Amino acid sequence: MSLTPLDIRKMTFPTRMRGADPAEVERFLDLVAEELTGRLGEIARLEQENRDYARRLEQAAERQQALQEAMLQAQKLSQEITDSARREAELLVKEAEITAESIVSQAIEQANKIEAKILELRAMRRDLQLKFKNTLDLFQRILEAEMDDESRTATVRTLRRRRTS
Repeated sequence: MSLTPLDIRKMTFPTRMRGADPAEVERFLDLVAEELTGRLGEIARLEQENRDYARRLEQAAERQQALQEAMLQAQKLSQEITDSARREAELLVKEAEITAESIVSQAIEQANKIEAKILELRAMRRDLQLKFKNTLDLFQRILEAEMDDESRTATVRTLRRRRTS
């Protein structure tokens, strides 16, 4: 049975001999009713406060759950970004290696062409030197032959002319 302050105030007791003083009983019942009223008000306030705290706790739990989900999403995104950056870096390194290999092979090929050209030019220079030496030798023989020929024919004999008188 639920007891209210009004129930206490309306409560009456039958009088008997040698019973309690009705004024004292009345005062006591009023005191009990006031105390019950205060306690019920306190209980109502505490229940409201409890509901407020429960609501705030529920909201905090929801926020915590949302924060945990956001952190998980951020960790996933961070991992995806890291993985993506790692893959991109590996691709860039592979591209750089391929490019470097291509540049090195082109440089080697070009160096080989230059070396071949140098060898070709050296061979041409040797041929030209031999031709020039042979030409010089030929000119020297021609010059010597002409000098010999000139020394043999250097004495010019002149015939006397006859004078016609």
